[in-house]
Amino acid sequence: MNIANSKQNHEDFKLAEKWAIYGVVGNIILTALKALAGIVGHSGAMVADSIHSASDIFASAVVYVSLKIAKKPADECHPYGHGKAEAISTAIVGIMLLAAGVTIMKTAIDTIRRGSMEAPGIIALYAAILSIVTKEIMYRLTYKVGKKINSPSTIANAMDHRSDAFSSIATFAGIGGAILGFPIMDPIAGGMVALFILKMGFDILKDAVNQIMDSAPEDEKISIIKETALGISGVEDAHGIRVRQSGSHYLVDLDICVDKDMTLNKAHEIADVVRSNIYNVIDKTYEVRVHVDPMK
Repeated sequence: MNIANSKQNHEDFKLAEKWAIYGVVGNIILTALKALAGIVGHSGAMVADSIHSASDIFASAVVYVSLKIAKKPADECHPYGHGKAEAISTAIVGIMLLAAGVTIMKTAIDTIRRGSMEAPGIIALYAAILSIVTKEIMYRLTYKVGKKINSPSTIANAMDHRSDAFSSIATFAGIGGAILGFPIMDPIAGGMVALFILKMGFDILKDAVNQIMDSAPEDEKISIIKETALGISGVEDAHGIRVRQSGSHYLVDLDICVDKDMTLNKAHEIADVVRSNIYNVIDKTYEVRVHVDPMK
């Protein structure tokens, strides 16, 4: 990684850490307000929604810790850096959402089975509106930052905020229906909240596993790398292109073919140009390894 990229990398991590802290603080406030509204307003759906926000506190904290680890430079034990810490934290967020979804679903089913339901108070409805607005704003701002710096854990944190906004919409509908005379709508809304959370948790966990297993990126990146290499004078072919993601950055390996009679120094110069150009066309590239083969 060149000096400019290293400096930008440091700034990116600082920005991601700041938004992880915002997530922790915001979720603490929302959890307290929603729990209070759920208890005072006798709303099982709102209590379930507050449990979701409580899990978000820990999720944002996990993301913050992972960013602290991921920004550490490469060392003897971790020659490719510590970027995978972000993928691990993303998986933890996904698992936490799945666990929260199962718990909330069980609570909703138990409430319906008991049949002891009452219409919630209007305070629970106000809390749902506050949660929808706040969480949607947190999602949009955090997601924008996550995409800008290509941070999988920050994007996962943003999606966690979005899942809370969606679940609050279901909570709002359930509480509204219960207030209008259909108390069963409240636990049903709790079940809908659980389904939203389970789906989001599954998607986040799947993405994290793909990163940990070094799944290939989209074909577009491979094509760009090949076109970049072939566009350099002296490169007759490019193959064996592999790209894997480590946190917010990419690691690239490829083979290039040059004239078999070319001097070693010249071949090395061409490889350096290939490496430099790939750094320029693929944003967030941490390392490029170029192997030179003689053209047969």
